[in-house]
Amino acid sequence: MFSSNEKISGRQAFRLLVFDLLGLGTLLIPTAVAGFCGRDGIFCIIAGTVAGILFLKLMVYAVGDMQGSFAEYTVNMCGTFFGKIIQAGYFLYLVLLAGYTAYLFSVTVLNNLLRGESFYLVLVLILGLVWYGLLSGIEGRARVYELLFWIILIPLFIMLASALDEVKTDYWNPVFFTEKSDFFAGSYYVFICSSLIFLVLFLGGYLRKRESLMKAGRLALIFTGCLEAGLYLILLGVFGGAALSDMQTPAITLMSTIKITGGFLKRADAFMFGIWFFTLYALLNSAVFYAEMLLNGLYHAKKRQILWKKWERAAVFAVVFGITVFFYSSKENTVLYEKFVWYIGTPFLVLIPVVFAVIRYKKQWKHKNYPILRVYLMIGVLFVLTGLSGCATAELEERNFPIEMAVCDMEQFDREWLNADESGNRVVDYSHMKVILLDHTFLEDAENMDAFLEILEKKSDVPRNTYLVVAEDAQAILNLQENMEESVGTYLEDYFENVSEIKKTAYPTIGMLYQEQENKMETLFIPYVGEAEKKPAVRGYYVWKRGEAAGLINNQTAMLSFFIQNQMKEYTLTLADGVDVRLFDPHNQIVFSQTEDKRVIAEINCSGEILYEKPGWRKKIQAEYGQGLKSGDIKEELEKQITEYFQIIAQKAEIDCMNSYKKLGGQRRDWYLFYQKQPKQYEKDMEIIYKVKVDWVNLGE
Repeated sequence: MFSSNEKISGRQAFRLLVFDLLGLGTLLIPTAVAGFCGRDGIFCIIAGTVAGILFLKLMVYAVGDMQGSFAEYTVNMCGTFFGKIIQAGYFLYLVLLAGYTAYLFSVTVLNNLLRGESFYLVLVLILGLVWYGLLSGIEGRARVYELLFWIILIPLFIMLASALDEVKTDYWNPVFFTEKSDFFAGSYYVFICSSLIFLVLFLGGYLRKRESLMKAGRLALIFTGCLEAGLYLILLGVFGGAALSDMQTPAITLMSTIKITGGFLKRADAFMFGIWFFTLYALLNSAVFYAEMLLNGLYHAKKRQILWKKWERAAVFAVVFGITVFFYSSKENTVLYEKFVWYIGTPFLVLIPVVFAVIRYKKQWKHKNYPILRVYLMIGVLFVLTGLSGCATAELEERNFPIEMAVCDMEQFDREWLNADESGNRVVDYSHMKVILLDHTFLEDAENMDAFLEILEKKSDVPRNTYLVVAEDAQAILNLQENMEESVGTYLEDYFENVSEIKKTAYPTIGMLYQEQENKMETLFIPYVGEAEKKPAVRGYYVWKRGEAAGLINNQTAMLSFFIQNQMKEYTLTLADGVDVRLFDPHNQIVFSQTEDKRVIAEINCSGEILYEKPGWRKKIQAEYGQGLKSGDIKEELEKQITEYFQIIAQKAEIDCMNSYKKLGGQRRDWYLFYQKQPKQYEKDMEIIYKVKVDWVNLGE
């Protein structure tokens, strides 16, 4: 049982504030900041967090001599009339915040856990949970959050660490390209989320030691700011700036992108949704609790104290329910709320502590005690900122779980995908989809692919980490499972993740194609599957270059590209003189020429060994170098032949085997600016050169 003294410790306050700040921040900041600043968004997060800390300092000073509740303090500082107006302003902000949080909470639950369920039912259940949570008071909630803190955050850290393998650091470059107005707008957006730290005004009255208020708030801001910055870098590295700016809840989408070997957790987003469930629930709880407290202070009358206490909570919940439904009824209403927060709500949050700070400063000045000249600096900085303007609900036995699907044309896609729920008695649940097979004619039709990807991304029923393959006849490949012990989807997934020598992160997923439709930076290689011994087998690869199909290449060329990009551990080749060699342990890099010549150099650094020597091969080398043949001479000749081999293979393919286009921003800003305007000219202008250095393990003397 919890005690009921309604007092909490500084540590509990810190964890309570982290939960209040984390939900909206991690869900909304990445998309908004990517839209404003793209790769420079990380600097907006830093600036917005610093502004939040300054805002906290201002508030802590402004209420430094507060005794009792914040509502009483407003009256003591400004008088009854203006004090009530300030309370009404905070009440309006809190109920709107609660309504928006409840709306976002309900929509997120519907999109990720309970697809097809009633919005109103979900909303009522959430508000019912909030009502129940308020019964234990702030101390009870603080103790619960204290217990859940690491239980919730440790899985988040583990999942973020799992996503590091899929981060492409090339997406982080170039930086410092954002206009000043966009940077300030992005920073202001982050500050809007950080300004939720204003809840310390109401929390201060519940702390056992009021002096711990600043420490708890500062630690909460730093902790959430670091987490948001790290999350943003991971999201940017996985999705790219253009794709990230177009997502609704990229943090949750990231969880569905992570591939966990073994397939035991296909929809990690559903599993990890608990993080945002508790953080949004905590913020909603706090907003309703403090709104109820303000309403009690506004309309409390001694003669009807007992009666009013019975109904004030119901009144707050009714208002929050109405506001939530108002947001749900039209997307434009949420835009209005965002404008309110941008132009009215946040400036109000900053203005009131400024007024209180000035009043308190005047009182201190009268007593010859004025240690707060630095407060004016904080006020100035803040005014500069404010002036800038999962699974379906049906039972398991009532659901059908396809794990692979063949798509031949849009008519078949419409019939078997979009209208699948209209046929049969079972609900079709795509949450366990492993592989999508496409006819090559379908892939090559740009109009069909655009429509296909747009529909899938909008419906979001298919996991983003579903692999994509191409076949001459996708349905024929799917029919091979009649003679197999396992499904085609399971067989191909196991091959990509456990059998193939290529890293699983190199195999394109449906999510990668979503991203490239927006980013248009990479060259992907989609496996082209045929039949071998009555089983699917990779026969080649379809090139998907910067958002569109670019033809079929053979396995040899694709393997070379994977090896150059450090996506394959070893590469075996046969040289013209009859020598088979194995290259392994690659540590390759791409260097752009710093001269006027448009040259891209692939520096291949790896280990190698000779697997087979054709008789007479060394005699040929001896004829060139003389009888005093040494391993250094052989090494030089082999590297020369391997370099020529790489050059010939790449030229025949007529593609950028190094996938160097995506690295322009990090190494050649001038080329990046030029080819962003005409990307199709890049391969025509570039001269790609290979330089091979091998550390041979079995040459001998």
